[in-house]
Amino acid sequence: MARRGQGEASGVVRLSRLAEQYRAEVKEVLGPLVAAYYPALAAAEGPEYRKMLELSAKMALVGHACTEIAGETFDAGRRRLAILFGGCCFLADSFLDDFGEEAARAYLARFERLLASGWFEIRTPRERLFYVTVALMFTERDVLAPLLRQAILALHGAQAEDVMRRLEPWRMEGLARGRQLRLLRRSARNRSGHAILLLAIFLVQNVALSYLAGLFTAGGLIMFIDDHGDCHADLREGRVTYMNRLRDPERALRRIYAGHCRRIEASLAPGRGRTLLLEFLGHYYRSRLAKHRAQRAGGGAWDVYA
Repeated sequence: MARRGQGEASGVVRLSRLAEQYRAEVKEVLGPLVAAYYPALAAAEGPEYRKMLELSAKMALVGHACTEIAGETFDAGRRRLAILFGGCCFLADSFLDDFGEEAARAYLARFERLLASGWFEIRTPRERLFYVTVALMFTERDVLAPLLRQAILALHGAQAEDVMRRLEPWRMEGLARGRQLRLLRRSARNRSGHAILLLAIFLVQNVALSYLAGLFTAGGLIMFIDDHGDCHADLREGRVTYMNRLRDPERALRRIYAGHCRRIEASLAPGRGRTLLLEFLGHYYRSRLAKHRAQRAGGGAWDVYA
């Protein structure tokens, strides 16, 4: 096995140290909000609550990298924003994926109403936690700033496209396999790519436009890695993704990972931020390969991200 260079080894150590730091900070930020607005989520610290904490720690790591790539400091305010963003992503994904067709359609319609009018009605404790978290984020940034507003709308559009494709499978009936795969690949790329762009622009509203393509590429790669890790669980639940439609998904993911990393290196300036981002993606890639193999052998899901 090749020995890591000194810079690569130090990058791994930094990633591990930051992951532990952000796991602790996530509990400090999100714990009181959950206790105040949706205490049932944290009851006995079950798997769903732990998954929210891990996803938010992941967003803090990616947000740290994005901020340093933009030449800024990932200070306490930005760390809090990234953690709140992770909590929002977890809750939004649950509305879209975990409670059936009616809940998914309702979330899309109600969030669109919020964006258009600033109005929403809270119906459940879970919604209360989500909209309180959104409000805390919106008070920290000018959400009418063109780049940030465009990023919010682009992510919402990508989510709507992904959900409607899933809820209305007739949209893909009759299409050739190649066309179906291209649509599934674009949907996966856009949903996560726009999420990372939105995170980056929340943290650094004047982020250089030249960096956005590289960050979008990193976001897309995260979704492909995620979908491979969840391949067997998705198949059991009848969910169609780009990765679980491939004949040899692990081989395909290996190519996707290598190609995306080359594009990220070409798009982003060398530095600590780019190194952190690539180290995170590498660790995440390896962990999701292991998850895929464990589930193929009959193992259960697990929720550690970094």
